[in-house]
Amino acid sequence: MARILLVDDDEPFTEILGDFLSRRGHAVSRCCNPQEASALADKAAPELAILDFDMPKINGHELLEQLRGQEAFEEIPVVFLSGVEALRFAVDVPPDPRVRFLRKPVDLGELEGAIKALLDPEGWSKNA
Repeated sequence: MARILLVDDDEPFTEILGDFLSRRGHAVSRCCNPQEASALADKAAPELAILDFDMPKINGHELLEQLRGQEAFEEIPVVFLSGVEALRFAVDVPPDPRVRFLRKPVDLGELEGAIKALLDPEGWSKNA
């Protein structure tokens, strides 16, 4: 399965989702502070990131830009999770086939489908 970086400022949610993904066979590195995410990514070498879009200090899009600013993560696919309106997301984040947006509360089947599609670069063009 995949190495996944999970960043969400809601600690209980991060624990629950991280445990779910671990039970599915993924190696999950998680943190609740987006300012610690880059250092964690350096250590964990994730293949995919799951980021809360609406976090304090650094939002998910800014965090993705930081990650993609590092050579090792230039192409990292991401699933954004948030309760923010899809319209706001569309304005803030330019179209990118390596990005999916899922609303909270998260449908776990939908999340699994997004992860599977994003881990296959041919899937980047599907459902973008």
